Amino acid sequence: MGLIFIIGFILWGWVEITAFIAIGGEVGVLLTIIGVFVTAVVGISLLKSQGRAVMFNLQAQVSRGEAPLKSVADSLALLAGGVLMLIPGYVTDAIGFLLFIPGIRTAAGLIFLTRLKSSTRFSQFTQANAGWTPPRRETAAEDDVIEGEYEEKTKSKTKSEAKPEAKLPPQ
Repeated sequence: MGLIFIIGFILWGWVEITAFIAIGGEVGVLLTIIGVFVTAVVGISLLKSQGRAVMFNLQAQVSRGEAPLKSVADSLALLAGGVLMLIPGYVTDAIGFLLFIPGIRTAAGLIFLTRLKSSTRFSQFTQANAGWTPPRRETAAEDDVIEGEYEEKTKSKTKSEAKPEAKLPPQ
Protein backbone atom coordinates (compact mmCIF):
# COMPACT_ATOMS: atom_id res chain seq x y z
CA MET A 1 0.00 0.00 0.00
CA GLY A 2 2.84 2.38 0.83
CA LEU A 3 4.53 1.75 -2.53
CA ILE A 4 1.31 2.58 -4.40
CA PHE A 5 1.02 5.80 -2.41
CA ILE A 6 4.61 6.81 -3.23
CA ILE A 7 4.19 6.03 -6.94
CA GLY A 8 0.91 7.98 -7.03
CA PHE A 9 2.52 10.96 -5.29
CA ILE A 10 5.42 10.98 -7.79
CA LEU A 11 3.02 10.73 -10.75
CA TRP A 12 0.86 13.51 -9.36
CA GLY A 13 3.91 15.77 -9.00
CA TRP A 14 5.05 14.94 -12.52
CA VAL A 15 1.61 15.75 -13.98
CA GLU A 16 1.40 19.05 -12.06
CA ILE A 17 4.89 20.15 -13.15
CA THR A 18 4.10 19.23 -16.75
CA ALA A 19 0.90 21.30 -16.60
CA PHE A 20 2.81 24.26 -15.11
CA ILE A 21 5.40 24.09 -17.89
CA ALA A 22 2.75 23.82 -20.62
CA ILE A 23 0.63 26.68 -19.26
CA GLY A 24 3.68 28.80 -18.45
CA GLY A 25 4.95 28.36 -22.00
CA GLU A 26 1.63 29.62 -23.40
CA VAL A 27 0.75 32.55 -21.11
CA GLY A 28 3.96 33.31 -19.26
CA VAL A 29 5.31 32.63 -15.79
CA LEU A 30 3.67 35.61 -14.06
CA LEU A 31 0.18 34.82 -15.33
CA THR A 32 0.67 31.15 -14.45
CA ILE A 33 1.49 32.02 -10.83
CA ILE A 34 -1.36 34.56 -10.64
CA GLY A 35 -3.69 31.90 -12.02
CA VAL A 36 -2.85 29.57 -9.13
CA PHE A 37 -3.83 32.24 -6.60
CA VAL A 38 -7.00 33.14 -8.51
CA THR A 39 -8.14 29.51 -8.54
CA ALA A 40 -7.59 29.31 -4.77
CA VAL A 41 -9.78 32.40 -4.23
CA VAL A 42 -12.44 31.04 -6.59
CA GLY A 43 -12.35 27.71 -4.72
CA ILE A 44 -12.89 29.41 -1.36
CA SER A 45 -15.80 31.46 -2.65
CA LEU A 46 -17.41 28.41 -4.28
CA LEU A 47 -16.96 26.44 -1.06
CA LYS A 48 -18.64 29.17 0.98
CA SER A 49 -21.61 29.65 -1.34
CA GLN A 50 -22.34 26.01 -2.11
CA GLY A 51 -21.49 24.92 1.43
CA ARG A 52 -24.27 27.11 2.81
CA ALA A 53 -26.80 25.57 0.43
CA VAL A 54 -25.72 22.03 1.33
CA MET A 55 -25.91 22.77 5.07
CA PHE A 56 -29.40 24.25 4.63
CA ASN A 57 -30.51 21.07 2.83
CA LEU A 58 -28.92 18.94 5.55
CA GLN A 59 -30.80 20.77 8.30
CA ALA A 60 -34.06 20.53 6.36
CA GLN A 61 -33.68 16.78 5.83
CA VAL A 62 -32.88 16.13 9.49
CA SER A 63 -35.81 18.24 10.66
CA ARG A 64 -38.15 16.26 8.38
CA GLY A 65 -36.79 13.02 9.85
CA GLU A 66 -35.14 11.88 6.62
CA ALA A 67 -31.72 10.28 6.35
CA PRO A 68 -29.38 13.05 5.14
CA LEU A 69 -27.27 10.75 2.93
CA LYS A 70 -27.27 13.01 -0.13
CA SER A 71 -26.38 16.10 1.87
CA VAL A 72 -23.58 14.31 3.70
CA ALA A 73 -22.21 13.03 0.38
CA ASP A 74 -22.41 16.54 -1.08
CA SER A 75 -20.64 18.07 1.91
CA LEU A 76 -17.81 15.50 1.75
CA ALA A 77 -17.31 16.15 -1.95
CA LEU A 78 -17.38 19.92 -1.38
CA LEU A 79 -14.77 19.59 1.31
CA ALA A 80 -12.54 17.52 -0.97
CA GLY A 81 -13.08 19.99 -3.83
CA GLY A 82 -12.19 22.94 -1.61
CA VAL A 83 -9.00 21.26 -0.40
CA LEU A 84 -8.02 20.35 -3.96
CA MET A 85 -8.54 23.92 -5.13
CA LEU A 86 -6.34 25.25 -2.33
CA ILE A 87 -3.44 22.97 -3.29
CA PRO A 88 -1.30 24.77 -5.88
CA GLY A 89 -1.59 23.19 -9.29
CA TYR A 90 -3.85 23.29 -12.29
CA VAL A 91 -4.67 19.58 -12.38
CA THR A 92 -5.80 19.53 -8.74
CA ASP A 93 -7.77 22.73 -9.40
CA ALA A 94 -9.54 21.09 -12.33
CA ILE A 95 -10.43 18.02 -10.27
CA GLY A 96 -11.53 20.24 -7.38
CA PHE A 97 -13.68 22.33 -9.71
CA LEU A 98 -15.36 19.16 -11.04
CA LEU A 99 -16.36 18.31 -7.46
CA PHE A 100 -18.35 21.57 -7.28
CA ILE A 101 -20.68 20.49 -10.11
CA PRO A 102 -23.85 19.15 -8.38
CA GLY A 103 -24.28 15.80 -10.19
CA ILE A 104 -20.61 14.91 -10.10
CA ARG A 105 -20.40 16.12 -6.49
CA THR A 106 -23.16 13.77 -5.31
CA ALA A 107 -21.78 10.78 -7.22
CA ALA A 108 -18.24 11.34 -5.90
CA GLY A 109 -19.54 11.82 -2.35
CA LEU A 110 -21.58 8.60 -2.50
CA ILE A 111 -18.57 6.69 -3.82
CA PHE A 112 -16.49 8.10 -0.98
CA LEU A 113 -19.16 7.15 1.59
CA THR A 114 -19.43 3.58 0.31
CA ARG A 115 -15.64 3.23 0.45
CA LEU A 116 -15.66 4.54 4.02
CA LYS A 117 -18.41 2.11 4.97
CA SER A 118 -16.56 -0.88 3.55
CA SER A 119 -13.28 0.18 5.18
CA THR A 120 -12.32 -1.80 8.26
CA ARG A 121 -11.12 1.36 10.01
CA PHE A 122 -14.55 2.99 9.89
CA SER A 123 -16.78 -0.07 10.15
CA GLN A 124 -17.26 0.34 13.89
CA PHE A 125 -18.60 3.87 13.37
CA THR A 126 -21.05 2.87 10.68
CA GLN A 127 -22.35 -0.10 12.65
CA ALA A 128 -22.70 1.83 15.90
CA ASN A 129 -25.07 4.37 14.36
CA ALA A 130 -26.93 2.02 12.01
CA GLY A 131 -30.07 2.06 14.16
CA TRP A 132 -30.04 5.81 14.78
CA THR A 133 -33.25 7.67 14.21
CA PRO A 134 -33.64 11.41 14.52
CA PRO A 135 -35.38 12.69 17.64
CA ARG A 136 -39.15 13.00 17.47
CA ARG A 137 -40.45 16.55 17.49
CA GLU A 138 -43.05 17.15 20.18
CA THR A 139 -46.09 19.33 19.65
CA ALA A 140 -47.79 21.47 22.26
CA ALA A 141 -50.33 18.70 23.00
CA GLU A 142 -47.54 16.22 23.78
CA ASP A 143 -45.60 18.46 26.17
CA ASP A 144 -44.72 16.97 29.52
CA VAL A 145 -46.98 17.97 32.40
CA ILE A 146 -45.42 18.10 35.83
CA GLU A 147 -47.94 17.69 38.59
CA GLY A 148 -47.41 18.24 42.28
CA GLU A 149 -48.83 19.58 45.49
CA TYR A 150 -48.02 22.85 47.08
CA GLU A 151 -48.67 24.49 50.41
CA GLU A 152 -48.98 28.22 50.88
CA LYS A 153 -47.28 29.61 53.96
CA THR A 154 -47.84 33.04 55.37
CA LYS A 155 -45.20 35.02 57.20
CA SER A 156 -45.76 35.54 60.89
CA LYS A 157 -45.22 38.94 62.48
CA THR A 158 -42.99 37.81 65.34
CA LYS A 159 -40.25 35.28 65.41
CA SER A 160 -41.64 33.58 68.51
CA GLU A 161 -44.88 32.73 66.70
CA ALA A 162 -43.11 31.21 63.73
CA LYS A 163 -42.52 27.52 64.06
CA PRO A 164 -40.47 25.90 61.39
CA GLU A 165 -42.33 23.07 59.79
CA ALA A 166 -40.47 20.39 57.95
CA LYS A 167 -42.65 18.52 55.56
CA LEU A 168 -41.24 15.77 53.43
CA PRO A 169 -42.64 15.26 49.96
CA PRO A 170 -44.80 12.13 49.53
CA GLN A 171 -43.03 9.13 48.13
